[in-house]
Amino acid sequence: MTAAVIVETVLGYPLDNAPAEVGTLGGLVWGIYEMTSTEDDDWIVLSDYTEIKFVVCRKISTGALTAEAVTIDATDKTKLVFTAGSTDTIRVLVFGTPA
Repeated sequence: MTAAVIVETVLGYPLDNAPAEVGTLGGLVWGIYEMTSTEDDDWIVLSDYTEIKFVVCRKISTGALTAEAVTIDATDKTKLVFTAGSTDTIRVLVFGTPA
């Protein structure tokens, strides 16, 4: 198999899907997504953002949360690349500028 685009389930957004304050990064919104990446370098494009500024990913396995490798693509700032495939469910917290 080769790396492929994956799909997500949205678990949460901030109230009104809009930032309350604008700081030095501009107004940020956030989302929590749940997905499964099965191959190294699987990716997803999140159209909820014009640019992803911060991301953290955790693997959910038998109740434990462990770090899962993810990077923001250097060219497409709305694309996340999961550098280690996992058959476990993963949850991703993303902050970015709204689309």
